[in-house]
This record gives sequence, structure tokens and C-alpha cells, in this order.
Amino acid sequence: MAFSLRNNWRADGEFLIRLADLLSKGFTMEEAISFLSITAPKDALRNEKIIEVLSSGAPFSEALSQANFPSFVCTQLHYASKHGYFSETVQETGDHLIRKAEQQKALRKVFQYPLILFMTVIVVFFLLRIFLLPKFDTLFSQLKHGENQTTNFTYFILEKLPLIFLAFLGFVFIICTFFLTKQRKKNSYERAQLYCALPVLKKFMRLHYSQLFARECGYLLKSGLSINDMVQVFALPDSPSLFKHISEFVEKAFSDGTLFTKSLATFTIFEPEMIYIVQHGEKNGQLAEELLFYYKLCHQKSEEKIEKIFSFIQPAVFMIIGILIVSIYLSILFPMFSMVNSI
Repeated sequence: MAFSLRNNWRADGEFLIRLADLLSKGFTMEEAISFLSITAPKDALRNEKIIEVLSSGAPFSEALSQANFPSFVCTQLHYASKHGYFSETVQETGDHLIRKAEQQKALRKVFQYPLILFMTVIVVFFLLRIFLLPKFDTLFSQLKHGENQTTNFTYFILEKLPLIFLAFLGFVFIICTFFLTKQRKKNSYERAQLYCALPVLKKFMRLHYSQLFARECGYLLKSGLSINDMVQVFALPDSPSLFKHISEFVEKAFSDGTLFTKSLATFTIFEPEMIYIVQHGEKNGQLAEELLFYYKLCHQKSEEKIEKIFSFIQPAVFMIIGILIVSIYLSILFPMFSMVNSI
């Protein structure tokens, strides 16, 4: 949810990619982070904090969490210490953050010019309302012709339309504030359910939670754990709360004799496609590989959906701005034509 607000996706991603490279060359975690503090002085304080947390005996995922890294990165690195694919996970999460940084940059480019143009149009609306509308009122009161129809139209465009638009923005702001306040009071799974219930956002959030769950399940199963052992790992006290909730429900379903696939099917935060993948993988004994393949497929689908949305955002914004500009022209030209008819 903090996609558009976070400013350090690229810095975090580059840190993880360089860290993975140093770890693969035989550096210890502390040595690698200390070296990165030298090469990137601006991140030295953050890196010192990570080393301090690690020195206290906390895992790397906890250290990153205290350094304000994204929660999905901390979750993946938490389970990386369980399944053993640690360096690969550090590299993957770094690449993921770099992709998010590129998406954020593209989103800013999409909105940058239209936003400037839009603010200019709003300023023009208020200037016309302050300087032009009183002149038209005075002129038509003297002509006493076409006053009602013409002045009402101009009054609506210059006086009411900006106010209606500002009221709409205020309403949207209040709704967003209420939503953010409400979701902070919920636990991780309740927030996930809330996100997956929103009409537009649910397509992305279901893909996000499906790929996150599929990845951790795939790597844990690939390390040699059974499904029961994997669920036990999710139930450990230091597990992220979302996975802990899932494991509690699945364990209860196991005690009632419910199959793994049927227990997963009850979760509304997962794509139905993932359930079929799990069912198919259990039958042919390739569940770990199929889940990891599905994880990569979800990444690809997310990229495609984001690119598709970007392709619609800018034309829609320009269309709205175009309508506002046409309204300004009409508010000026319509009274002029009316005056010509009254002469």
C-alpha cells in the first residue's frame, strides 16, 4: 500500500544486490555490511543500525525490519534462513525492489506533466472566477437579455465546477484517511482480506499474496520438508503474523481431516489458480517446482497488469484536463455570442 509513498526502493534494492554479491564471495554478513557503508556513506547510519541489531543476536530479517525495509522483503528473508536459499533470496528481493523503483519512476513520469497542467487549469478557473465573472454579471445586468441562460451557464462553469471538484477531492481524501486509519487497527491477515476485497486493488493483492505464499512454500518443500513440516515452520513464534494465521487455520483443518488444498481454498487472499497448482503438484510429486514456477509466473502477471494500467492512466488524465480546458473556453465564448445576439 505504500508503493507510491516509498522513496528508497532503489537504494534498498541496490543494498541487497551488492550484499548478495559480497556474501557469494565469502564475506561474512557484518563484513559485507561494513564494506557497503564505506562505498555508500549516505547509508552508513542505517547499516550501523543493522549491524547493531545483528550483534544482539537478532536474525537478518529482524534487522532489516527495524531499518524500515518492506515487510515482504523481511518475510522472504525470514524463511530463507529456514530453507537455506539465503543468498538467492537476498538477490531476488534486491531485484524485486529495483523493479518496484522503476515502476515508481514510470508512475511519476505518467503523472508529472498532467499534474502540472491540471494545477494550471485549476488556477485559471479561479482567476476567471475572481476577475471575469463579476464583469459578465455587470454587463448582462445592463443588457438584460439572455441573462438567465447565459449567466447561469457561466456561473456554473466558473463558480460551481471548481467547488464541486474540490469537494470531490476532499471526499476522496476523507475516505482514504478513514480507510488507512481502519486498516491500521487490523492484524496482518485482516488487512490482507481488506485489501483483497477492494474492487481494483484485489487483482494485484491476490497476486501478491499468492506469489509470496507460493515462493516460501516452494523453497521450504524444495529443502526437503514435508507439507506438515512446512506448516510447522509457519507456526513458529518468530514467523510473520500472516503466515502464522494461515498455519493455525491449516493445522486445525489437518486435525479435522481436511486436505491441504481444501484448506487453502477457504482463503480469499489467494488466487484460485494457486489452489489448482497445489493440487496438481501433489498428484505428480513436483509441488515444490510447480510452486516456484507459479511464483515467477505471478511476478510476470503483476508486471503486465501494472504496464496495462500505466497505458490507461495518462490518456484518462489528459481527457479530464481537456474537458476542463473546453469548459473554460465555453465559459468565455458563450457569453460573447450571447452579447452579439443581444446587440
